[in-house]
Amino acid sequence: MAQMNVPDLVRIGTMPSNTEISIETDVLDPVIHTQNFCRFQLQNKGILHSHSKIVLRMKPGVDADSNGFFPLNVGVHSLIQRCSLRIGTKTVCEIDDFNHYIGYKSMFLSNEHQKQREQYVSGRMISHKPYMDDGIAFMGGSSDVSAPTVGIDIGVAPFKKLKTEAMATDGVIELRNFQVTNQTYGPEFTVALADLFPFLYTNQLPLYMMKEPVTIELTFAPALRDRMCVTRTDAQGKSFEIATAHTQLIADYQYYPNEIMEEYAAQNNDLSMSYVDYRLSKRTMTVTAASGAAAATGSQIINVGGAGRIASKVITMLSRQDQSDNSLLNNYHAFGCDRDYSGTPASDNNGTLTSNLKYNDQLLYPVDLTNPAVQFHYLVQAEGMVPFVTREEYSFQGDTTTAVGILGEYAGDPAKGVIAQNANLEGAVDTASQGLVNQFFYNAYQLNRNERVNERGIELIVNYDPLKNLGAGTSDNYTLRSYIEMSRVMRLVDGMAQVFFA
Repeated sequence: MAQMNVPDLVRIGTMPSNTEISIETDVLDPVIHTQNFCRFQLQNKGILHSHSKIVLRMKPGVDADSNGFFPLNVGVHSLIQRCSLRIGTKTVCEIDDFNHYIGYKSMFLSNEHQKQREQYVSGRMISHKPYMDDGIAFMGGSSDVSAPTVGIDIGVAPFKKLKTEAMATDGVIELRNFQVTNQTYGPEFTVALADLFPFLYTNQLPLYMMKEPVTIELTFAPALRDRMCVTRTDAQGKSFEIATAHTQLIADYQYYPNEIMEEYAAQNNDLSMSYVDYRLSKRTMTVTAASGAAAATGSQIINVGGAGRIASKVITMLSRQDQSDNSLLNNYHAFGCDRDYSGTPASDNNGTLTSNLKYNDQLLYPVDLTNPAVQFHYLVQAEGMVPFVTREEYSFQGDTTTAVGILGEYAGDPAKGVIAQNANLEGAVDTASQGLVNQFFYNAYQLNRNERVNERGIELIVNYDPLKNLGAGTSDNYTLRSYIEMSRVMRLVDGMAQVFFA
């Protein structure tokens, strides 16, 4: 008897023929849930849809100062420090410091997607739009029709104060409606499984073919400081807790006609699925300046791992360890080099990142990268998409980010909770680091030789000249994170999973 022509049921993509599909949705509670960890176990039935969701909600704040909102660029993903997908005892996908990794991936969501969907679904609200020269043309504002600056767009107009009032020339965007801990019944947000596990971008799990339990594990970021943002005038270091009773997995199981699913299982008793996974390498970098001025890190060669693996990409980001939670992004950012715009435009000085990669005894680029435009180009090349950030937010160059667009009135009081976001407002408090400028200097290196990395691993060569140092005689500690994208294979043989590197 001839075999049926069965379509590939687990590869994400267009099927060659019309096939009936039914969907069954289960709402699963975690089998274990604390403030630090939770685990879900899926039922071995159907085919798991890759965009099944995990629902998360925060508890109300314990006092009036605990009015938290999620970092604008990562949203509810700030809660997740590590995520793991396991079949039996085998780990299929695992990403450490996932909340930092998703800050990079979120850059590539369009403004429309951020504004109309993500700020309600995941709490991300980093959409941009042009702003008029002096805010808005009423209540004392300028009537200038030019829009030379860019700011945050959350779907509401900025509030403009009368010129007789304090901070008269500044506009504010009211984010108080987006606080998630100042209400008894705070909003629920969702995290897609495909965002947690890159495996699910290209494959779906045939749960009905598996004989081992499939589990999802989440390790949460510390409740103190790392989960939420607060206003400048609110007390820092507040503890924010997850409403564990509301954490759920909304699992969608796909079913095809029985004869198709049975025939697919019979024809694929030895099924291989290829995908990419990420491994994290972290390195602390310290900058010290006796006068409080900016200083260079010096050229450093950092081994980021990958020995014996087929690697396709390296993603790097530098974050400042002392970044406070009274900023718009908390610690989920990527710092670039400092700049000096204190003089005339002709004397403006931009810092320089010198970077390169070396693997298999060869440099990736014949000449070190020093131009941020070139670094941006290779970032686009590595992802195949253009990030939705401004030049000033990326490389700290230019002066296009408006104070109007990204001032935040979080507590409803125009004189309270306002975070100065314009890079020109630098001072002892370093207001530039509280906003968006110089916060998205992510770099990506595409390894284009299709080679296995030798036993020496991948070496990252960097020199940040300079990095900002805030206080005289003090040092700033930075963390350099490097994510290596590596090829892996999951093999399903008679219902038992095997996972190995390609």
